[in-house]
Amino acid sequence: MTRTRVLVADALALFRSGIQAVLGRERDFEVVEASGLEQLLRAAEERCPDIALIDLDLPPRGGISAVAQLSEHCSCCAIVWSFDPSAEAVLEAVRAGADGYIDKRISSEGLVRSLRGVTRGEAPLARDLTSRMIDALHGLDLRERARERAKSLSARERQVLELVALGAQNKQIANELLISEFTVKRHMQNILHKLELPSRGAAVAFLGKLEAV
Repeated sequence: MTRTRVLVADALALFRSGIQAVLGRERDFEVVEASGLEQLLRAAEERCPDIALIDLDLPPRGGISAVAQLSEHCSCCAIVWSFDPSAEAVLEAVRAGADGYIDKRISSEGLVRSLRGVTRGEAPLARDLTSRMIDALHGLDLRERARERAKSLSARERQVLELVALGAQNKQIANELLISEFTVKRHMQNILHKLELPSRGAAVAFLGKLEAV
């Protein structure tokens, strides 16, 4: 029987020994342990595993970095695991090369089932997390489009918008930038047109969201 080699990378011996105990009862798994990035990469170079189960908090720089570096040494299926990570963190791990995510609270039977699914080409990912990841992707797409619209503003228009965000009125802006109030109004019209926004307040809100990301 061909055995599936699983590399468990986790700083906590409790989790590593737990996986060792669960998979040790199954005839089709072989487990290798790593407590950090250095051990993970060494094990991958010595004999590339079929599956690498990597803690998102793996020292010294986290599981996302570990997944990215592992992909340079080995072409195994990398699965990250953790407790309640953000959808953005899992999405970033997937972008780094991870093939799925497993919750650390999974049952023994669920873990075995998930890992066997990985060998069949399935990607373990909870339904609610999938939904949150889709929302995160939509959010990233919206932010990227917002950045693109912001790039269309001239340096002067950006100055005007920043002063508006500080609460300055047209006359104050004109005095600050040494331009006429009419020119300020024209800049504001151009800003709203380029950003596809209906009002001065919406433009201020747009700037606030842009600077928050």
